[in-house]
Amino acid sequence: MIVLFFLDRNFRVLPSAIHEYMPSHHAGLVVTDITVTTCNGANPFSSCKLDPNVWHRIEKDLYLGKGIFSSAFIHIRRLKEEQLTADDRVVVDVTVGRLDPSATDKGREGERWEGRPAGLWVKTSERRHASDSKDAVTAVDVLFGDDAVEARDGWEMRGTPLLLDSGAAAHVTVRRGPHREPVKPQPRVGDNGRFKIMQLADLHLSTGVGVCREAVPEEYNGGKCEADPRTLDFVSKVLEDEKPDLVVLSGDQVNGDTAPDAQSVSLELYGTSSPICVLERLETDQERLF
Repeated sequence: MIVLFFLDRNFRVLPSAIHEYMPSHHAGLVVTDITVTTCNGANPFSSCKLDPNVWHRIEKDLYLGKGIFSSAFIHIRRLKEEQLTADDRVVVDVTVGRLDPSATDKGREGERWEGRPAGLWVKTSERRHASDSKDAVTAVDVLFGDDAVEARDGWEMRGTPLLLDSGAAAHVTVRRGPHREPVKPQPRVGDNGRFKIMQLADLHLSTGVGVCREAVPEEYNGGKCEADPRTLDFVSKVLEDEKPDLVVLSGDQVNGDTAPDAQSVSLELYGTSSPICVLERLETDQERLF
């Protein structure tokens, strides 16, 4: 059985019907390709839609709706392990940049880097057990802003922002392995009989660094004030000083007018050292994404 396990893990010697019961089998979807489509609303022949039976589009405009005519979207192909054919390759790494990563990263036999639009590079593998590998990419997402933070377990931002003239700083982030449920700490009264609660409200975070509404001119020496990093730095310092047992987010964490991607905003906040976060009030539809 041990020999059979190692042979199947490395060479997939068992039929799919039997392999599905092996511990190495990945029951979810694996990504087999990624690309970026760009379209121009002034061109009737330009489209950001690919065959929906083959490609899944991540519904986040990489221009955040700010392009006068242009839009761009990431598309991914994904299959279950048992649906893979001999012609399918599994994505095992992703990065973004101007230089071809294959110049410095040769990878293993059967793996190669392939270029895609907007500076996206995808490493694919034709090895039979690639879908079982811990390197296999199983999900792709986009976060926005120069201060973007990936706080989800198992997720990682890759490379630089996509090379688009959008000014939105769109970062590609990927997950390897299955979805992981976050660990939910259990609040307990301390040995001293005390339980400290901190309330955070009306942070009004933006997608990106934001702008201070009432900046003190002399404090910034005439320069611009980036509101979100200063706000989150202040929150982190208060959390560190107070060490609360529970943090309650009681609404208006997202500034709707300047937060077209509320998910990027929420992950900025979760990237702080807050021990427990609870959303009490849902004041806008965007805050439901918390």
